[in-house]
Amino acid sequence: MATNELRKRANWQTVSGVKALKTEDIFHNSLKNTLNVVYPGQFIVDKHPKDFSDIYSTYELPQEDLDAIYNVNMYNADGSSKYKWGITMDFAIRNQHNGKILFGEIKRQDGWIETTEPAAGRRNAHERSAKYFTLGLMHTIREKSHLSEEILPFWLVFVGDITRDPRRNREIAYWFQGYESNFFMWRDTKDIGVLLDFFENNLLPYLL
Repeated sequence: MATNELRKRANWQTVSGVKALKTEDIFHNSLKNTLNVVYPGQFIVDKHPKDFSDIYSTYELPQEDLDAIYNVNMYNADGSSKYKWGITMDFAIRNQHNGKILFGEIKRQDGWIETTEPAAGRRNAHERSAKYFTLGLMHTIREKSHLSEEILPFWLVFVGDITRDPRRNREIAYWFQGYESNFFMWRDTKDIGVLLDFFENNLLPYLL
């Protein structure tokens, strides 16, 4: 049963003080400050975690592929990696007591609403986020997250007009069928309470 404990016990003076910041900073500071009130010292909310920053550059290709491509020298003279190719997500919510981690991204995009034309929603930031459904990334992120397979190991938070776009809402909901807890349309980014409620009621239990 939902308790909305985060909302009820949030230090609203502290939380409301971040509203002049960028949306990404509001998200980060709100979760960080509120989790620390309810679960002192238990959670860390990282910005731009580096857990997957070299997953591509350290991936070993078969020799037959190496022979067929421009095969650059991947290592420095001391044996260290010369390149770092991977992904950097926007945030990681880490439970220091049990090692569980929820990774995620905040996706801002224009959209088709009352004052725009359908073409306003043609940008593809949301489509780029679909890479997290690929088998390789899903396996890697899940292995690191230690989360139950009942949910996905990542959370996508959408902001901007895309959150009210009739086409994009259907498209994204279609992708996440069965995993509706893993995406959130943050339609009013001034409403921090609704963000905290969604996180607590849908995702926090999997981190505890």
